[in-house]
Amino acid sequence: MFRIIALCILFTTAQLQAEEATTEGPLYYTIEPDIITNYHNSGQTLGYIRVTVDLMLESTDKMPLVEQHIPLLRDAINSLLAEQDQQQIRSLTLREQLASQGLQRLNDLLLKETGETPIRRLLFTKFLYQ
Repeated sequence: MFRIIALCILFTTAQLQAEEATTEGPLYYTIEPDIITNYHNSGQTLGYIRVTVDLMLESTDKMPLVEQHIPLLRDAINSLLAEQDQQQIRSLTLREQLASQGLQRLNDLLLKETGETPIRRLLFTKFLYQ
């Protein structure tokens, strides 16, 4: 009898630790497919940009909330990129500011829609322009 109780306690403790491990810490979510849009190039021409965006979420329980609003988030990133000019797209330091602006814009939208700000960081893991 004692062994059965001890095994039950061990199993329950192990299960709780496994659940805590899966819900703690950040989670990365890749927006797929890549975002492709135009930006203002020099003169009358348009440049094109293709980015892969990864979002660092506060925790795994925020994933469904973000997935539900992906069309809204994609549109916001697309609009942000389209507002830039050639100098801003090609500058590495301005690109970091662009990621910060994107983070702020996405969290503002999610706060308005859901009352939460689940995104900790926005990362451009691929950034191709022409």
